[in-house]
Amino acid sequence: MSMMSEYSVEREINNAITEIAHIAQKIREAREWKGVTQVSMAKQLGVARQTYLDVESGKTEPRILMLMNIAKITGRPLHWFISDDNTPEYGDINRLSVMYAQVPSPLRQKMIEQNINLISCCLEYVSNSR
Repeated sequence: MSMMSEYSVEREINNAITEIAHIAQKIREAREWKGVTQVSMAKQLGVARQTYLDVESGKTEPRILMLMNIAKITGRPLHWFISDDNTPEYGDINRLSVMYAQVPSPLRQKMIEQNINLISCCLEYVSNSR
């Protein structure tokens, strides 16, 4: 293997480790935000306490189904766990998603529909103004 490809593989491994650590941190933040203990989270997920601890510490990468269940339990949108909050767009989108998740379903659907219509009109206006 050449030096360049070794460096590339090493960089990819480091990126994967960083991503797993980021997701693990988000899992911990969501659990703490919801006020759920690690033991309770493990029970709700149907996994051993140690299995959950390994996921939350970043030692083990969570399976997508587990991440989906964690999102459901904590009330956080799934994309919140994997998105980069450092960009203003994601921060706003995440904040909206969390707020929408707290609204009862029938009302939430109506609000989302109305907001989609409003945003569509704004986008059309902007594109026609150019």
